[in-house]
Amino acid sequence: MRCRCLRSGSATGAAGAEARERGERGERGERSRSPCQRRERQEFCQHCSKADAEHGPLSDGLLPFAVCQAVTTAVWTAARKQAESAHRDVALRFPLSLGSEASQTQPDELCVEAAGASLEAAEEVVSLALSTLTTALKESGWEAERLGAAVCAALRRSRPRPIGGSACPAEDVLVARVRTMSLCAVAYWRQVSQDLGKAAASLARYLEQHRRLYWRRPPYRGVNLGGWLLLEPGPSHELFQLHGTNANRCEWSLLRTMRERLGAEKTTEVLHAHRSTFLTEEDFRQIRARGFNAVRIPFGYWVVCGASGGDPYVGPGLEFLDRALTWCRQLGLQALLDLHGAPGGESAEAPCGRESSKWRWQLWRFDESLEALRILAQRYKGHPAVTGISVCNEPSEKVPAEVLCKFYDQAVRAIRTAGMPPEEVSIVLPIYRTERLDEIWRVWSKTFDGFARHANVAFDLHLYHCFGAWWHRQGLGSHLRMAKRDRKILRRVPAVVGEWSLALPQKAVAQADHEDQAYKAFASAQLQAYSHASHGWFFWNWCDSPEHHPGWDARTCLKRQWLELE
Repeated sequence: MRCRCLRSGSATGAAGAEARERGERGERGERSRSPCQRRERQEFCQHCSKADAEHGPLSDGLLPFAVCQAVTTAVWTAARKQAESAHRDVALRFPLSLGSEASQTQPDELCVEAAGASLEAAEEVVSLALSTLTTALKESGWEAERLGAAVCAALRRSRPRPIGGSACPAEDVLVARVRTMSLCAVAYWRQVSQDLGKAAASLARYLEQHRRLYWRRPPYRGVNLGGWLLLEPGPSHELFQLHGTNANRCEWSLLRTMRERLGAEKTTEVLHAHRSTFLTEEDFRQIRARGFNAVRIPFGYWVVCGASGGDPYVGPGLEFLDRALTWCRQLGLQALLDLHGAPGGESAEAPCGRESSKWRWQLWRFDESLEALRILAQRYKGHPAVTGISVCNEPSEKVPAEVLCKFYDQAVRAIRTAGMPPEEVSIVLPIYRTERLDEIWRVWSKTFDGFARHANVAFDLHLYHCFGAWWHRQGLGSHLRMAKRDRKILRRVPAVVGEWSLALPQKAVAQADHEDQAYKAFASAQLQAYSHASHGWFFWNWCDSPEHHPGWDARTCLKRQWLELE
C-alpha cells in the first residue's frame, strides 16, 4: 500500500457519502419534468451525441485554435452580458455548493434547458457564435480549403439549420457543437447565481464541446509510473529495503540515511542505477500491449532542475524523462508529465518527496515550482508524446484556496508562454479529494474566471476506497454504489482521475463468492464511472511491492484478469 495510507483519511467517508446522496434526489427531480420537456431535450441531445459518435472530430479536419478562441470569447461575453441584463441591478453571485438538490441534471440535457428562461435570447448567442466562426475562418484563410462548400454555406446562414434537415456530416457536427456551446454558455450565466451545481454542469458541457473542435487525442486510459523518478516505499520497495530503516518513509529521509551510510558519491550511483533499470522499454511495450494509451510520469522538482533549499535529493535527471518520452513516441503512448514533488513540498505527506510534521504551506516555494514548469515546457514543447502537464500533486488542504488558484493561474500562463498551446497540451490542476472540489471550483471560476481564460485545463481527482476507517466498514455493494456516484461529480467539471486502484478492503472482498468476482466488479464499476472524466484516467500503479495489496499493482490486476481494458 502506498505510504500515504496512514493519512487521516480521504474523508470521503460519512460526509462524502452524505454529499453524494444528494445525487439520488436530483434524479428523482428529473422524473418530475413534463414528458414534453424531456422529449425536447432528448431529441436535440440525441442529435448531438449521434453526430459525435458517428463522425468524432470534423470529417474535414479540426478547426484552428485561434478560430475556436474567437468564437468562445464572443459567446462567453455575450452570454454574460445577457445574464447581467436579465438580473439588472442584482449582482451575479456564486452559491456555496456544487451539490444542491436541483443540480444533478444530466450534462447532455443542458443544451435545450440552457435557453429555458429566454429561447429568443439564447438563439441570439447561437447566431453570434456562427457569425463569429464564419468571420474568423475567412480571416484565417482556412474556410474554403478545409471545410468544404456545404459547411461554409451553413455558417453563412444567420440561424442554424433546424434539427432533422438534410446536411453533410461535417456540417452536422460543427453546427451542433457550436450551438451546444452557445446554449450552455447562456445556461451557465443564468444558473450561476441560483444553482452552482447546474452551472458547473453547463460549464463542463460548454468546455467539452469547445475542446472537441480542436483536440485530436482520445481521453487518457493510462497507468502511473510511480516509484521511478520519485521514490515511495511501495513501488520503490527494493531501495527502501536495501538501504533504509523502518523510519524511512519518504525519499528525503531515505537519502539522508543513504548519505550517512554510503556517502554522497555512492548514493548518487545507487540512484542512477535505480533510474536506469526500474523501467525499461519492455515495460512501455507491455503497457501499450495491455490496452493502455497513456502514462502519467511522477517526478520531483529535483529531476528537472536539481535539488535546492538544502534538500538531499539527487538531480537533475531529465535524460531519463527524455528516454521514456522517446519510447512513448515510438509506441504511440501519450505522456502526462506530473510534477509530483514541488520545491518545499505541496503537503506534509510522503508522495511529495518528504513527510514532515513541521511542514506548513508557506514552505512551498511557488516561484521555483513555476520555474521548473517553464523548463519542462521549453524542453518538451512540440514533443508528439507530451499531451499533458500536471502542475503539482495532491496539494494540502491547508493551502488556502485563493493561494492555490493564484498559483494555478500563474502555472498555466507560464506553460503556455513557454510554448505549449492548448491544442497540443492539456494542463492538469490537482484538487485531489472531492471534498474540496466545491471550494476550489468556486474560487477558480469566480475570482479567476479560470476555465474561460485558460483553454484545455482539467481538475485532477484521486478516487481511492481504502484510506480511513469509514471505507473499511463498507460492504462490497456500498463500494460499487460509491464508484457509480463518482460519475455525477465527473460530469460537472473538466477532469482527469489521476489516481485510482483496486485496493479494496477485506470486508468487501469477503462478501463475494470469490475474490476474483469482487475485484472484477470493483474494477468494472470504476471504469464505467471514470469514463465520464473528460480527460480520462490513470491507474495507480504499474508496479508495487509484492508485500502490499495486489490491487495497487496493474501487472498483477491484469494477470489475474481483475482489470480488463476493452
